[in-house]
Amino acid sequence: MTEPSFDKTKTIRYWLECAVYDLETGKSLMKSNRFPYALFLAHLALEKVLRALVVKQTGEHAPYTHSLIKLSIIAKIELTEEKTDKLAEYTDFHIEARYPDEKKSFYDKCTEDFASEKFAEMEEFYTWLIRKSQE
Repeated sequence: MTEPSFDKTKTIRYWLECAVYDLETGKSLMKSNRFPYALFLAHLALEKVLRALVVKQTGEHAPYTHSLIKLSIIAKIELTEEKTDKLAEYTDFHIEARYPDEKKSFYDKCTEDFASEKFAEMEEFYTWLIRKSQE
């Protein structure tokens, strides 16, 4: 049985549309003080833009990973040390929001000030990645 044909343009568009949806949902969660999940969805938005960039760069589906650094490497995105450190931090938001052993400390850390600062950083990173997707 053959695999259905891979439509690169359609797949890139899919990931970018999903990223927009997740970021907008994250904004709604910030407004309703659901800070851990807002950061979780901001991570997903970054992940999905990176998946689009992987498809654009390689012509193949992105691998099953939530590591923003791994996806950026596959997409051949040049990152400064600061950007690499930020992606590592944002990947932790994904893990900490999902897994029970990590949740309590992450929830405690997610004050309004912390979440507002990190969400704004992630929005800036998102915008930077979107620009990369348009190059």
